Amino acid sequence: MVGFTLAVGISLKSMDNPDQRLIVYGTLVPGGMYHYLLADLPGAWERCVIRGYMGEYAGFKAFRYDEHGPEHPAWFLDSPQLPRLLPELDDFEGEAYERRLIPAQVGERWVVAQIYTRRQVEAKPGEGQLTVAT
Repeated sequence: MVGFTLAVGISLKSMDNPDQRLIVYGTLVPGGMYHYLLADLPGAWERCVIRGYMGEYAGFKAFRYDEHGPEHPAWFLDSPQLPRLLPELDDFEGEAYERRLIPAQVGERWVVAQIYTRRQVEAKPGEGQLTVAT
């Protein structure tokens, strides 16, 4: 997992159990095409805000974290059963995405959670690049 700079307001308590916390922003969100992969997990879903760049890769949303980037709405899941599902989610997301830790604002509090981001790779011009929405 990649490191990050803690945002102002993040307490050590908000960093507890990041392995059972997940942020989703694309097809895994509640109501999304692939939400069924997470739907049976016990836990709480809450709206959150993440910072970075949202774009598209191969027709799907792709996110790249940047603490100074614009805010984007997303969904936060806290589930003690999430760790058992992570290998399956890693396979589902594939080589183009990597799971990493980032800070997110959930209501008035900050949390640290996992998120799938577009993997940084060398690509031929026009192939496999993140297209950032403006």
